[in-house]
Amino acid sequence: MSAVAIVRALLLAHEPILALVPAARIVAGTVPAGALPAIGITEVGGNEHDTVARAGNSLVTSRVQVTVYASSYPQQKAVLKAAKLGAGVHTGPIAGCAVRSVLRDLIGPDMGDDAIPTFEQSRDFMVTYIEPI
Repeated sequence: MSAVAIVRALLLAHEPILALVPAARIVAGTVPAGALPAIGITEVGGNEHDTVARAGNSLVTSRVQVTVYASSYPQQKAVLKAAKLGAGVHTGPIAGCAVRSVLRDLIGPDMGDDAIPTFEQSRDFMVTYIEPI
């Protein structure tokens, strides 16, 4: 299991996102060229921590980047806002994994490609979960 799978599961279960982006366009990794809006989810860093027992499990903290791709600036902002995943901290079993916390973190700058055109922006999450060794 990975932090990317955890965040993707949360996005797919979040109605405000699904109202704006079809589930097939919420992908782990690079978003294929084509229809917008879309969301790409990647891991940009992480750290494994030994558990007290040092046997059987690792506590993993990963930074996951959710990048929104849209056909207009207002659409970019609407999808990014929906990608906040609501209020609070997400914990418990998610995507078959024991999740300790999923917390919102940094928001990246406005980006895009004038040649296509696309409008892009990212939001990071800090995901802490138990990973079997």
